[in-house]
Amino acid sequence: MNSKIEIMDWPKLTLEDWFKQYGAWISINRMRGGHEPDQLEINQIYWLAREKEAKIRPNSKQVIIEISDFEALQVEKMIYELKHSKTICKFARPAINLFIEKWVCGLSLDQMAERFKLSRSSINSMLYAGEFYLAGHDKRLKLNKKFAFK
Repeated sequence: MNSKIEIMDWPKLTLEDWFKQYGAWISINRMRGGHEPDQLEINQIYWLAREKEAKIRPNSKQVIIEISDFEALQVEKMIYELKHSKTICKFARPAINLFIEKWVCGLSLDQMAERFKLSRSSINSMLYAGEFYLAGHDKRLKLNKKFAFK
C-alpha cells in the first residue's frame, strides 16, 4: 500500500498569517453547513460572483484562503497544544491567548480593548509579548517583523 504522507511547511507563512488563514478557514467551514450548489466549493462561488464586477474593490479585512484542510488542521492542533501546554508559564498564557484571538478572529485593537476591558496600549504590549513568546517557544514559526539591529 502506498499512502501519501503530507508534511507541514511552517515557513511558508508568518505566524500572523497562519492564524489569519485558520480564522478564514473556520468561517468558510461554518458556511458549508449543507450541500454546496453544483458541488462547487465556497471559494469558487465567491470568485464566480466577483468575476461579474468590473473592478475588484480593495478590502483590508478580506482574507483569501491559501491553506489546505491539512494545514488548517495542523494549525488547529498547534493552537490546542499551546492552550494546554504545561511548558508555557502562567504569566505568558494571557498574552498568547490574546495574540491567537486577535488574528484568528480578525479583531482590531479597539475591538479587543472593548471585549477584554483593557487599554489599547496594554493590548498592544501583550500582543507583542505573545507573538515573541510563541516565536521563541516554537522555532518552526517565523515572525513578520523586521528589526533595525542584527
